[in-house]
Amino acid sequence: MKKIIVLAAAAVISLSSFANVDPIRGVVLQAFRADFGNAKNVEWKSIEDTDLFQATFNYENSQLSAFYNAEGELVATARYVSQDNLPIMVTKKIRESYPEHVIKNVIEHIANNTTTYHVTLASPKSSMMVTATPSGQLSVFKKIKNKL
Repeated sequence: MKKIIVLAAAAVISLSSFANVDPIRGVVLQAFRADFGNAKNVEWKSIEDTDLFQATFNYENSQLSAFYNAEGELVATARYVSQDNLPIMVTKKIRESYPEHVIKNVIEHIANNTTTYHVTLASPKSSMMVTATPSGQLSVFKKIKNKL
């Protein structure tokens, strides 16, 4: 009986010391649970060459990604949204600036209390990713010529 108690104590001590080594199991996981307690199907990955950890999960009928630093601070969130959820000024500016393109997908990105939209556009000649502010300011992030 004494051996079982000693082994159990050793297991608890070793598990608690490992919790401090892997931040996804430590402060990052605690912060995530506080922020997104009802999350389902959570998958974690460490982002190479950064101190960031990404959780991809389902939350309130949406697929989200949340990015945490090693201290457990929520740095950013991202999710796919319908083009119908784009601010009117963004939709208007895209139609004016790129009339030959159609919207393929939209990612809403929130970091530092700032929302931006990453919009993928396509036309017969080219595809591009445009970054937009809610007020309609656009900048081309990446442009790809389609092969004819």
